[in-house]
Amino acid sequence: MCSKGAAVAELFTKAVATTKCFDQNLRKLKVVCCEGGRMVTQFQVGPEHLNQRGTLHGGFIAHLVDAVSTYALTANNHIETRGVSIDLSVTYMAAAREGDNIEVEAVTKKTGKKIAFLEVEVRNRDKNQLLATGRHTKYIGI
Repeated sequence: MCSKGAAVAELFTKAVATTKCFDQNLRKLKVVCCEGGRMVTQFQVGPEHLNQRGTLHGGFIAHLVDAVSTYALTANNHIETRGVSIDLSVTYMAAAREGDNIEVEAVTKKTGKKIAFLEVEVRNRDKNQLLATGRHTKYIGI
């Protein structure tokens, strides 16, 4: 990892480890890669990530898209803000169950003076299956 990417990965890890807010649901995520506007995390689905049907909760997947792409944005060398979300969308394609190993990859597709565009893939590593894709647009002109 480059120095900024390493700092962003460390910030993410410390923030989710100590928070008492909603982001505590991200505590099982481990940063695999963080550099150049890209962040990859992995985790194993636990009971706290499930909906009432016993599958990975769609709201949690949306939270993953939001959080991981935000940190990917800050891993860009020329970006010094987390920005403000102006649009977030998720397309769900398959379900995951407790014990499945998940990978989340967020990539900065483009940054302008005021807007950044990010894309995310959520994959089941055990089945080599795409679970969801996400798009996140952030205002960074602050």
